[in-house]
Formats: sequence, C-alpha cells, structure tokens
Amino acid sequence: MNIKRLIAGPILSLVFLLFFIYVLAGVQWVFDGLMPSQSKQEFLSSVSGSVKNIAIRPDVEAKAAISIESNLGGESRVLFEKEGNIQLPIASLTKLMTAIVVLDNYDLSSIITVDKAADFYYPLDNDVKLGDTLPVESLLEIMLIGSSNRAAYVLAEGPQGNMGVQKFVNLMNQKAEELGLQNTYFSDPTGLSPNNISTASDLAKLGEYILRNYPKISDVSKAKEFYVPNFGNISNTDQLLGEIPEVVCSKTGFTAAAKGCLLLVVNNPKSNGYLINVILGADDRFSDMKKVIDWSNSICN
Repeated sequence: MNIKRLIAGPILSLVFLLFFIYVLAGVQWVFDGLMPSQSKQEFLSSVSGSVKNIAIRPDVEAKAAISIESNLGGESRVLFEKEGNIQLPIASLTKLMTAIVVLDNYDLSSIITVDKAADFYYPLDNDVKLGDTLPVESLLEIMLIGSSNRAAYVLAEGPQGNMGVQKFVNLMNQKAEELGLQNTYFSDPTGLSPNNISTASDLAKLGEYILRNYPKISDVSKAKEFYVPNFGNISNTDQLLGEIPEVVCSKTGFTAAAKGCLLLVVNNPKSNGYLINVILGADDRFSDMKKVIDWSNSICN
C-alpha cells in the first residue's frame, strides 16, 4: 500500500502538469488568433504592469492599526485595518484631545505659572520647571512637540487655576462624546493613566476632526524642531519627521501599559486628500507606521 502511494503521487503530479500545459497552449492559440500582435503586446504590458503594482499586505506587529483615505468632505475609505475597534490605552495620543480643549476654552496669550503639582511629573530633557511663567500658546507647543506631561497638567489646571484638572478631563470626555468617539475615555490630560483608552478607528476620526478644525495642532505637531520664546528649542518625539514626506500632523505616545503609539497624517500623493494613520500597542511604532504608509501609498487612487 505504501509503495502504491509513493508511485501514485508523482504520477498524478505529472498528469496535472501535462494538463496545465495543454490548457495554457490552447489559451495561447486562441489569444494569438483573436488579438492583433500590437494589441496583444499592449495587453501583456498592461497585465505585467498590474502584477508589478500588486501590493503585499504589511505584516504589522502592533496590537491595532488603521489607515484611512479622506478628503475631509465626508468621503473616506479604510485602506488598512488591524483590530481597528479594540480598546487600548493610548498614552500621549491623549494630548491631542488636551490640545483641542485648550483651544476651545483658553486665550492663547493667557499666562500660566508652573506649580508644585505640575512640577511633580518626571521632567523631559528640556521641560518646564517650577515657577516658569509662560503663555498658554507656548505650553501648548511644548506639550505637542516634546510631549511634556508637566505642560499638559498645568494647561489642565488653567490660568490662575481657574479650570481645575477634573473639570478639564470632563470637557475632554464631553468632546469625545460630541464627536461620536464611542470607545474613547479619558482619565487624565497627560495619557499616563492606562485608563485613557480609545481605538485606532476613533483616533483616526479624531485626526480627521483636527485637520478640519484645528490647523494650530497640525502646524505645531508636524515640526521636527521648534523654538519657543523664553524657553528654547524643542525636538519632536516623532522620529519619522524628515524621513516620511508630506507629514501634516503627528503625535507620539508611549507608556509601559500602552507600549508605542503613533498618529501620523500625510498628504495623499494621488489626490488632494489625506492619509490618516494610527498605530497602537507597538514594540516598534515607527517601523509599523512605515509599513502602513507604504501600503496605503501603493493602493490609494
């Protein structure tokens, strides 16, 4: 019985191969008879070009990712999605909503002094410190570009402490509800809490909303380097700036619970719209983001 199986396998394979060659030869005969040589050459070139342009779906290792093509006019389509609706901690992507609430409620020229509560947060290499007095606009820039938790906290307290962190966070959640971000919840203005949760899909919607309504966030967040008067230079935490062309908006995030997170919006190279991309829960958010953007660029119209 085993010998018969050993012989039958190669024989069946040979029969199948001969049948395939026969069918292929028949197709070629019909093709040659029906189509002029010039048209045939054009057809073959077209097919060859199409095959070369077939994109290979990226192997994204992050827990969740999404890429959306949008013209900001209500027309959008999903180009790539992995667990787009799973709730995950979002780390400092939280600060995008913090920036929205700041722009909705504060005068950018208002002055805020960094107090002990804000100074409690572990400082960045170049961060605000106890007693610093800066306008809201400068603190917003430091928060978005350097991802300063101190700046986020002091902004939530408000000028002269007239807002208060809890009221500020309530406004963040109220805004999320208004925008229909049904799987998004904020616990603090910094993103340090693992209770700040959202989905890749919700964050793509948030990115789209920012592009339509808050050019200040886009203009600041896409800067690789930025000078803040009476403070100094800030380097953006997004390593892809300068490497990925046509960046329109950017925000990084990282905590032990959330792992690497990244929202990156780029101009659509084949239209007047945008590609809105989100990575959540990544060991290498920048590598995963490059894979997603390469994929979207290859298939968008």
